[in-house]
Amino acid sequence: MNWMNPDNAVHIFLNKLGDIIIANLLFIVCSVPLITIGPALTALYHCMLRTVKGNQTGVLKTFFRAFRQNFLQSAVLWIGLCASFLIVSANLRFLSHMNHPAAQIFYLLSCGVLALLGVTALYVFPVAAAFEGTLKMHLKNSLLFAFTHLPATFLAGAVSTVPMVMTYTDQKLLPLYACCWFFFGFGLTAYLNSLLFYRMFKPWLEQD
Repeated sequence: MNWMNPDNAVHIFLNKLGDIIIANLLFIVCSVPLITIGPALTALYHCMLRTVKGNQTGVLKTFFRAFRQNFLQSAVLWIGLCASFLIVSANLRFLSHMNHPAAQIFYLLSCGVLALLGVTALYVFPVAAAFEGTLKMHLKNSLLFAFTHLPATFLAGAVSTVPMVMTYTDQKLLPLYACCWFFFGFGLTAYLNSLLFYRMFKPWLEQD
C-alpha cells in the first residue's frame, strides 16, 4: 500500500517526471510560430516553478493559463531580445573586420552588451513567470537577481547552454539529442534552473 501513498518518493518522482514531459511537449507545440516562444517559455517556467514548490495541480491547465495571461508581455520581451541580439551580433561582425583601435574598444563594449543580453534572457522569463509587474520591472529585477546571485547565474547559464552546444557540435548523436529535446529536454532544463530560481524568488514570493 506504500506504493500508492502520494508522499512516496517514487510517486513524487514519477509525478515530477510527468509534469516535465507534458510541459516540454506543450512548450514545443506553442513555440511553433516562433513569435510565441517568449510566452511559451514563461508558461514553461511557471509550471516548473510550481513543480519545484510541490504544486500538484494539472500542468495542462496551469501552462495555458500562464501562456494566456503573460502572452503580450512575454511576446514583447522575446521580440525585443531577439532584435537586440541581431543588432549587436551584426555590429560585432562589422567591427571584427576593422583594425582601428577605436573599433577594438567598441568590439569589447559590444561583447559586454551581448553578455548582458544573455543574462537578461536567462532570467527575464522566469521572473515574468513568478511575479506580476511591468516590462521595466521584470528587466530590472532580472539583472538584480542575476548579479546578486552570481554563482547561481553561472550555473544556470551552464545548464541552459552546455546541452545546446553539445547538440550543435556532436552531429553523430544528433538524432538522440533531438529525441531528448522533443520529449523532455526543454522541460528538464527549465526544471533544473527552477531549482535555483525558486530559492532566489522564495523570500520575495512570501512577502507578496
